[in-house]
Amino acid sequence: MSTNHPPIKPEAYEEGLFIQPIAPIGDSLVGSFFVGVIPLLVVLVMLGVFRIPAHFSSLAGLIVSIFIAIFGWHMPAQQAFQSIGNGIVFANWPIMWIVINAMFVYNIAVRSGVFDIFRRWIVTNTPPDMRVLLLVIGYAFGALLEGVAGFGTPGAICSALLVSLGFDKVKALTYVLIFDTTPVAFGALGIPVTTLANLTGLPVQSLSAMMGRQLPFVSVFLPLYAVTFYAGIRGGLIECWPAALVAGVSFALFQAIFANFVGPELPDLIAGLASLISLIVFLRYWKPPYREEYACTFSADTRKDDEEVAKKVDERIENETEQQSDEKAEVSQSNKSDDGTDEPPNPEAITPLSEVVKPTLWESILAWSPWVSIVVVVIIWSFAKVPSHGAVKVQWPQLHQRVWLTLYGKKYDAIWNFEPLATGTAILISNIPFTCLVLYSGVSPRVIPRALKDTILQLWMPILTVSFIMALAYLYNFSGIVYTIGMTLASVGNAFPFLSAWLGWVACFLSGSDTSANSLFGNLQVVAARQIGLSAVLMASTNSSGAVTAKMISPQTLSTGVSTIQMQGREGYVFRKTILHSIFMCSIMGMIACIQQFGTPGIIPPGDEVLDVPSA
Repeated sequence: MSTNHPPIKPEAYEEGLFIQPIAPIGDSLVGSFFVGVIPLLVVLVMLGVFRIPAHFSSLAGLIVSIFIAIFGWHMPAQQAFQSIGNGIVFANWPIMWIVINAMFVYNIAVRSGVFDIFRRWIVTNTPPDMRVLLLVIGYAFGALLEGVAGFGTPGAICSALLVSLGFDKVKALTYVLIFDTTPVAFGALGIPVTTLANLTGLPVQSLSAMMGRQLPFVSVFLPLYAVTFYAGIRGGLIECWPAALVAGVSFALFQAIFANFVGPELPDLIAGLASLISLIVFLRYWKPPYREEYACTFSADTRKDDEEVAKKVDERIENETEQQSDEKAEVSQSNKSDDGTDEPPNPEAITPLSEVVKPTLWESILAWSPWVSIVVVVIIWSFAKVPSHGAVKVQWPQLHQRVWLTLYGKKYDAIWNFEPLATGTAILISNIPFTCLVLYSGVSPRVIPRALKDTILQLWMPILTVSFIMALAYLYNFSGIVYTIGMTLASVGNAFPFLSAWLGWVACFLSGSDTSANSLFGNLQVVAARQIGLSAVLMASTNSSGAVTAKMISPQTLSTGVSTIQMQGREGYVFRKTILHSIFMCSIMGMIACIQQFGTPGIIPPGDEVLDVPSA
């Protein structure tokens, strides 16, 4: 099997750089591939088979990869641990900085009672049917949150909202994560696409258009797919197809239009809004046949910041945190769902829907204010390029240009781009007008420290998980393990379009981010495409389209998602529910790429011609 790559320049040896080996295990690419995937298998098996908490699974995979990188890929130990440090820092800034601030806004909304008003607005403006709410909250509202924030926050916020309306915890998070796929490629105002363009040199509009000719084919059927799995053929497909079609068609249409004719910044934000508005308007004139088993419930809000209630909630959260590691096996099976999670709240805490009061105009404005504030501020922040002000490019010691990237024939840049005014800061700023509205409405200022405490208790385990998994991703990257895996998959000739999606899948599973997946394998896709004679625009785009299907199983996403529904440490339950959906959807993306490359090449936008220049 060929391991062709650019020649290693003499300066790499003269300067004592670590030269990434492509086939270090017995000089065999296939043998090296199987050794290289061991850490991935460790994480997958521990998480999915043994249901080990995500932070322990990620740590185990990291430890195994350290040994393989040092003793298998012969990476100097100092550089191995420096790459781990680089990954941990990146995990916390900017990734968890975004999540922390988004969750802080959410917790202020909960503590102040605004989230309770938002729930009332939802159930009084749509049919109180869980199948419908799955589409409104899980698909449309989740896509809107993904468009501005991402990094697992749609899973955390939307699943908590669904659970409070009667959903089983595991099912709520599972379906929210299934929905949070096609919006990911254009999430955070198109950062994954612009990153891919910057790395590969391909036109950003060509990449945006190509993804806009792949993802909508899945977006249009995704609501119908999910609601069918949730409610079955009769309850889901037959009875709910009109609403599912409205949600999918409206989202896919606007996603395709904006991706093809405007650019990568707004497709998901506009498509999410269009889907949400279309659904709500449609549901004023249509509703599915009533079924008692899908009638939603309205649980009493136990976290509004009443002094006595708040004290009890704090005690409950602290007790749950202490007891998560040693839950008793003798808990009565009658108090458990099929997935091993606690049943919904005590029936005494459920308010009859007939007694739920429709919010006033002022309450409606207050209910939507946190989400509108985030959307407006983040859009202005991004288009005004505020993050670039005060940015510092930190050259990571012992790594920056001290590693020879064999596959691309150049020194590896290791730069941590510290942006004090990153997207997380924008979300924090967006919290100011919302908090002012909350205080103006008469809520005590004590909601702020209590919400901050809630955020810390919810996210300390996700912070560990994301730190470990990003450390693993960076070690994979700088040691060259990931390029061995990529080169092996790129050696299959005309079958590569199908495996192109799986490259993105592997990268996103590792990092939990489509942006990071594009950073990892974007150039590899272009190199492989040029060697085989395929479209570089299509292969690079498929990397991103395939990556989004792994978002639902990434330890980073799972850990953030369980943080608001008291399931910390039980990510394995959700992983087992989402893994087959992830594999199926990635296979669909791979087949779409094959059809577009070999069956309908005219659908591929121009852009490859920019690469037809002599190599330096």
